[in-house]
Amino acid sequence: MSPSSSPSSSSSSSSPTPPTGTGSPPEARGGAGTPAAGAPQDPGGGVTETPILDPEATVEAVRRAHDADDFATVVQIITDAWAREDLASVAAGLAALRPPDRVDVFETFDLEAQRHLLRVLADPDAADLLEELEDPFAGMVAAGLSPAELAPILDEMETDEAADVLLDLPETQQAPVLKAMDDSAEAEVRRLMEYEDDSAGGRMTRDFIALRAGDSVEATIEHLRGLAPDNNVAYYLYALDDADRLIGVVSLRQLIVAGARETIADLVEGDVLKVHAEDDQELAGQVMQRYDLRTLPVVDADDRLIGVITHDDLVDVLSEEATEDMYRLVGLDEAERPLDPVGLAVRKRLPWLALNLGMQLALVAALTGFRTTIDRVVALAVLFPLVTAQGGNVGAQAMTIVVRLLALGEFDRAEVRRLLGKEVAVGLINGVAIGVLAAGIAVVVGGPEQALVLGLAMLVAMAANLTIGGLIGGGVPLLLHRLGFDPAVASSVFVTTLTDTLGVLLFLGAYIGLAGWLGL
Repeated sequence: MSPSSSPSSSSSSSSPTPPTGTGSPPEARGGAGTPAAGAPQDPGGGVTETPILDPEATVEAVRRAHDADDFATVVQIITDAWAREDLASVAAGLAALRPPDRVDVFETFDLEAQRHLLRVLADPDAADLLEELEDPFAGMVAAGLSPAELAPILDEMETDEAADVLLDLPETQQAPVLKAMDDSAEAEVRRLMEYEDDSAGGRMTRDFIALRAGDSVEATIEHLRGLAPDNNVAYYLYALDDADRLIGVVSLRQLIVAGARETIADLVEGDVLKVHAEDDQELAGQVMQRYDLRTLPVVDADDRLIGVITHDDLVDVLSEEATEDMYRLVGLDEAERPLDPVGLAVRKRLPWLALNLGMQLALVAALTGFRTTIDRVVALAVLFPLVTAQGGNVGAQAMTIVVRLLALGEFDRAEVRRLLGKEVAVGLINGVAIGVLAAGIAVVVGGPEQALVLGLAMLVAMAANLTIGGLIGGGVPLLLHRLGFDPAVASSVFVTTLTDTLGVLLFLGAYIGLAGWLGL
């Protein structure tokens, strides 16, 4: 059988003195008259006074502001309590919020204050908060707590979430925290820490219910009553053989309507969907999404059930993978946060921009080859960006569709020709339509002598570049995927470089050819 839900731990026994420094209450930093962060200003420019509230009144005020969808007031109430060093009211106000809303308020405090807030919150509330924070940020906050402070909080967390937090701590801190944890929780967390964070094993939880195939329905129901599992754990029940190999799944409904003398083997559905612990989390997310599963069993190399991935983890996986692909398409590090320091953001983005600059040398080389023609007909320099920009747009559209197709695992090799043919056809039709409009612009810019040749060159180049752009945008991600590279990482730089360079060659080449043919 799997372990029961994680053991409970006691709440923090006392509220320590607020810290000094950056995490201290506003009065400690700026004197008694300093307003709390987020305090509203009255029309005269002063601060609106807020009465000192006890914890019960704080809870009532927070709930009233929350029900009115007034987040600013929620933050003000809690930060005012923090400014008064009324830590009991701070803890009560945060505990009155749902975990996601609690995180929104928590993130308005600086790092030292956040660590102090974890110390004053009851362990279950602090656990809910850490579970809602993004993994790297949760680890950064937790790193400031002692093993004796952090261990009871991790005991209250889902085992997979606790393992994620520990893996984000420095290695020197992991062992002391594990040693301070409850023995049963420690054993489960250690086992989960053996798997890569982005694998199915790293995403699974050990909170599941396993049944023996030979057990009777009556005995199983009595066993479940003794366990008293929560709703998520008991939604699916997994049937195992004597070697702990997964043989099927039984729903609660089947168990309730079955006869008391029937066995689990009589009820089991053998065609069970599962993933292996080493499989990528993206694959697990795709399986759960495609088949609309609340939980997904995870097995080891011998097909023994070792954990399950729950529906809430599916949401996290899909969000992380979508963010990762979106960021990589434009050369961003998926770990970058909106309010990262400027220096850190520059270090992460600069290498990608340097790579783009190097790739754009192909465009510079193409333009250099037509220097004489451009010097003679200045309108060419004004008009060619129209061709390159539109080609890049079409390439980006096709690339986005194909990268998403690959990311969702919906790519079928048998449909490659159909997919690329569609993108080429769309590019050609759009190219002709946009080419006609751009030709009109070229006629106006070129003047009477160059109007005809510039208009025709623009039409030909636009139609050709948008057609090729569709082919390149769809083909480059497929080629990179076939070669074993992540198509989201390098597709954009190749597509942009190719469509820009070809756009210049097509437009200027078409102009020279048409000008020679017309004797201009």
